[in-house]
Amino acid sequence: MDKNRSEKIGVFGGSFDPVHMGHLTIAQDAVEQLELDRLIFVPAAIPPHKQGKTLADGQQRFEMLQLATEGNLSFEVSNMELQRGGVSYTFDTMTQIQAEHPGAEMFFIVGLDSLTILHSWRNVDELLKNWTIVPFARGGENPARVAEQIQLSNVWKKQLLERLIRIHEIEISASEIRMRLAEGLSIRYLVPPEVEMYIAEHHLYT
Repeated sequence: MDKNRSEKIGVFGGSFDPVHMGHLTIAQDAVEQLELDRLIFVPAAIPPHKQGKTLADGQQRFEMLQLATEGNLSFEVSNMELQRGGVSYTFDTMTQIQAEHPGAEMFFIVGLDSLTILHSWRNVDELLKNWTIVPFARGGENPARVAEQIQLSNVWKKQLLERLIRIHEIEISASEIRMRLAEGLSIRYLVPPEVEMYIAEHHLYT
C-alpha cells in the first residue's frame, strides 16, 4: 500500500448461508476495481430483511467463510455482528469498523437491487454521508430500471449509480445450494471444496 494514501477497506455483509463462489467472485472483483487494500466479509446475525427466516448457525456460517477465504491475503472475515447479536444494521457495523481503522477510506459493497430498499435502512442519511456505498450489477441487471425504484434524492441516486461496478456473471444463489442439498444433489463447483466438506461433515441443509 502507498504510505501516502489512506487504507481502502471494503465491507461485504450478508447471510452467507452458505458462502459460495458467486460471493467470492463479487469480492475479488470489488478488490480489483476499487483498488482495495482489504475486504472484510461480515456475516449477519439477523439480516433486517430476513427476520423470521431460519439461518444456519452463525458460528458455522462464520467458519465456512473462514475456510472459503483462507489463502487470499486481501480477504478477512469478522464476526462482529454475530457477537453483537440481534438484528444486524449496516450503520452500526460501519461505525465499529471505522473506529477500529481510524483514517481508513471505507466502502460498503451491496447488490444493485438493494438500492430499492436503501431508503428504509437505519440512519441511511448518515450512512451515505460518512461512507461510500458501492453497488454491483450482474450482467443481466438493468441499472436504469432499478433507478426508477430508488426512493432517495436525485443527488444520492446519481452518486450511487455513478459508482456502479460490473462483476463477473455467476448464476449461483445460496437458496439454490440449500435446495440442492435438501434434494441430495451435488454442490460441487458451486462452493469451495473446503466449504462442501464442512457442510457434509456437519450435515447442514439436509
